[in-house]
Amino acid sequence: MFKALFKLLENFAKGGINSWMIHAGITAVVFSGLDILITEALDYAINGLDGLPADALQLALLCGISEFFSIIGSALLTRVALVMATQSMGLSYKGKGAA
Repeated sequence: MFKALFKLLENFAKGGINSWMIHAGITAVVFSGLDILITEALDYAINGLDGLPADALQLALLCGISEFFSIIGSALLTRVALVMATQSMGLSYKGKGAA
């Protein structure tokens, strides 16, 4: 316990907090750009439903198309945020089934 605390304090003393803040700033900038890109892609997909007749659109809404777009958008944004955060901090994560 104390060794980990002293390692953390040593890292702060050597300028570790500065690099963490710099990398976090880069992550925020990149995530903001990708957030706009993903939002525009979802808007484009939703606008593709404009040509549907009213009955077909009502059926799609009853089947949960709005929840589908919400879940897909949330999953994409979460993945982008996690990848950018781990890469900026110099970490790596290999999920289940990754080689």
